[in-house]
Amino acid sequence: MPVPILCDWCHEGRFQVQGLDAYACQACGNRTTGAAMPVGGDERLAVIAGTLQVLTVPDGHQVITPDRRCYAPHLGASLALALRLHLTHAVFPHTAAVVAAEDLLTFMDADPCGPWVFSPEQLDVLTRAMDVRQAALPSSARQHPAFDAEIRNAHARSRRTPRA
Repeated sequence: MPVPILCDWCHEGRFQVQGLDAYACQACGNRTTGAAMPVGGDERLAVIAGTLQVLTVPDGHQVITPDRRCYAPHLGASLALALRLHLTHAVFPHTAAVVAAEDLLTFMDADPCGPWVFSPEQLDVLTRAMDVRQAALPSSARQHPAFDAEIRNAHARSRRTPRA
């Protein structure tokens, strides 16, 4: 879950986007850059609804961020549709994958706008569901090909990342 960064000067305001890698506190006006933000090795900076936030990304996990927030609920619904196809199609080969799909549905319903942090196992389930969605409902898969490609690339990266 993303966490907003509080201003280190007034300790009240959150940082809002002011320009490319430039942020200002909404309460006191203190200015900073992304390079000055203290983030750990498993953390990433993310701008969500105009506010700078820290997103924790465990080893082997991948971040999927919709390019445009206005499309995010639609993209989340498209992924949820892919995951729900297991109710009517033989999508997943074993029970663990069905349980993972149900967990992902709960996760996607809780946060339909992202950014989302997926484990390698979740990406396996999600890409399998997307394959079945493309076969069963080809028009839905063609609506946002760049987003589908981003998920498939994240899945490929997660397979190359050594797991502990």
